[in-house]
Amino acid sequence: MTTITYLDQRRLGASSKPQTSRPQQIMSLFDRVIAAWNRRKTERMLEGLPQEIRKDIGWPTTIGK
Repeated sequence: MTTITYLDQRRLGASSKPQTSRPQQIMSLFDRVIAAWNRRKTERMLEGLPQEIRKDIGWPTTIGK
C-alpha cells in the first residue's frame, strides 16, 4: 500500500486567521473529510491498476523485484 501525505495549508496560517463560527468549522471539517475520502478512493483505484500501467504513469509499485 502506498501512503501519500498532503500538507494542510489551513494549519500553516491558523494563528493569523480570525476565529471562525461553529457552522464554518463544521463545514470545514466536512470538506476535509470529503477530500480525504476522495483521495483514498483515488489511491485504491490507482493501486488496482496493473503494475505496468502504474509504472508508466509514475505511480510507485508495492511489489518488489
